[in-house]
Amino acid sequence: MLWKLLLLNLVMFVAFRGTTSQYLPVPQPEPQPPGPSSGCAADIVFIVDDSSSILGPRFGLALQFIIDFLQCFTDQDIGIGVILYNCVPRTGIPLGMYTISNPGLPFAISNLTQEGGLSRTGHALSFMTDTSKFRTGIPRTAILLSDGFPQSDANAQAMDDYEAQAEAARDAGIDLYAVGVGAAGLVNWDVLETITGSSDRVFRSDNPCRVAFRILADLCASAAEVGCLYNGLIIRVGEEYKPDDCTWCTCPAAGEEPVCYIQDCAAPYCDDPVKVAGQCCRSCDPPPGCLHNGAIIPVGEQYRAPDGCSWCHCEADGAQAICAAVGCAFSSACVNHVRYAGECCPVCPACCLGCQHGDGIVPLGASFQEDPCTTCHCYGGHMACAVVACAAPPCANPVHVPGQCCPVCIGCDHQDGIILVDKDYKVNDCMTCSCPAAGQQPICSTASCMAPACDPSEYTKVAGQCCPVCQAEAPPGCLHNGAIIPVGEQYRAPDDCTECNCYEAGVAPACIAILCPAPACPNPVDVAGQCCPVCREIVATGDYGTM
Repeated sequence: MLWKLLLLNLVMFVAFRGTTSQYLPVPQPEPQPPGPSSGCAADIVFIVDDSSSILGPRFGLALQFIIDFLQCFTDQDIGIGVILYNCVPRTGIPLGMYTISNPGLPFAISNLTQEGGLSRTGHALSFMTDTSKFRTGIPRTAILLSDGFPQSDANAQAMDDYEAQAEAARDAGIDLYAVGVGAAGLVNWDVLETITGSSDRVFRSDNPCRVAFRILADLCASAAEVGCLYNGLIIRVGEEYKPDDCTWCTCPAAGEEPVCYIQDCAAPYCDDPVKVAGQCCRSCDPPPGCLHNGAIIPVGEQYRAPDGCSWCHCEADGAQAICAAVGCAFSSACVNHVRYAGECCPVCPACCLGCQHGDGIVPLGASFQEDPCTTCHCYGGHMACAVVACAAPPCANPVHVPGQCCPVCIGCDHQDGIILVDKDYKVNDCMTCSCPAAGQQPICSTASCMAPACDPSEYTKVAGQCCPVCQAEAPPGCLHNGAIIPVGEQYRAPDDCTECNCYEAGVAPACIAILCPAPACPNPVDVAGQCCPVCREIVATGDYGTM
C-alpha cells in the first residue's frame, strides 16, 4: 500500500507543477451560459381592417398573409392573436389560445369573416392595448393590416384618434408594424407610417416573411436594452459591476445610464505605498505576495481581472504569479453577440440566432422565397439561395403572372397583337383567327361569299359584314370608308382606334377617337382586337376592368 500512496503523491505533484517548477493553481472556471438555443419569444396581435373599403378579395389576401406569416418561423415561441375591426373592434382569435406551431391556427384564421362598415383604426388600437393578454416579460408586437384610410367626416377630416392611440400603444411597450392591404394606389402610406412611428416598419403585402424577419431583428437589437450600457458592456438591472478596483457601477433601470461611484482614499502615512490587487487604496503594509501588473497578489489568494477573462494565483512570496485565461467560443450563427459586465465571454441573446438578411434575421433552418424565382435557406449562420432558371417561352410577348417565377405565354402571337386563348379575333370583316393553345400559331379562316344577285356595280359593303349585298337590300345607314354603318349601330374596325355611330341615314357618322391612357407599366403589350396596349400583369389575370 505504501507504494500506491507514493505514486498518488507523485501524480499530484506532477499535475500541480509546471515546467518552470512553479505550482499551477486550479482556477475556478467561470460559469458558462448554456449553448445556443432558441429562447426567442414574442406575442404578436394582428389588427385586421374588415371595413367596406377592404374589398372581399383583399380581405382574403390579408388572412392568407397571416397564414403565410406563420411559416416564416422555426422553433420560436410566438403567440398569435387576431383582432378584426370596422367601426367596432372585436376579438377574432384571443391571444394565448394558439402559438404558431398549433396545426389548428391556420384553419381558425381562414374561418374569420368580414363584416364591412366604416373604419375606426384608433378604436381598434385602443381595444388591442386594453384587451390583449400579453404574457409577462415577453416582448409585445402588433401588426396592423389596413389600407390606412380612417373614418372621415364630410370635410374629409379624420374622425379617429389613431395617432394618439398608436402612441399610447407604444408607451405600453407594444411595437407597432403595418402592412398595406388595399388595392394598388389605394393605400394611405402616410397614415400607416404615423401609426408605426417609422417608415421602415411599414410593408407591402407581397412578402410576409420580410415582416417576420424584421420583427426578429428588432427583438435581437432590443437584447442590449435589458440593462445599462457601459463601455460596450451591459450591466444587468440591479447588479453591481466593478470596472476597476476603485469604481462601482449599478444599473437602476433598463436603457438608462449606469450610476457609478469612485472610492476616495485617504493620504497614505508612508512615502511608498503599494497597490494590492483587488483593493482600491494603496497600502503601507502590503502582505507578502507576487507582483503582477504593478500590484501585489497576496500569497494563497486568487485574483480575477475585472474583465473576467483571467485569474492569477500567488503560491509564494516573491514568486511569479501563475495566471490562466478563459477561452471563448463564438457561434457563427449569431447575428449579434452581447457581452455582460463581469463576464468574459459574449453570449448570443434570444432571437439573434440566424442569418442576417437585409434589415431582418432569418431563423436557423428557415427557408423562404425572396421573390418568385429565388428560394433562400439559413444554415449555420450563412444564407444559401437558389435561383430558378427559366426556359425561353415559345412566344414573342410572354407575361409575368404575379406570384409566378417564369414568364408564360397567354396566347398566340399575331401581327396585330396577342390573340388570347379561346378568344376569336376578327382580323377584318372576312378573316377570323383563334388561339388553340398558348404559345402556338393561331388558326385563321376566311369566309367565302356567294355573288349577290345583282350587277357588280350595285354591290354594297355593310360595315362588319364580309359579303357584299345588293344596294336594294342594303340597310339605311351612314357611309364610312366605303361601307354602310346601319342606323343605330356602332362600328369599329379591328385595327382602328376610332368608334363610329350612325344616328341618321344619309349623313356622315359621328366618329370619336379612342384615347389611350399612359400604361402604368414599362413594357405593355398589344392584345389583338383591343385599341389600347395593356400591362402584362393585367393580361395575365384577365382584369380588363382596371384599364
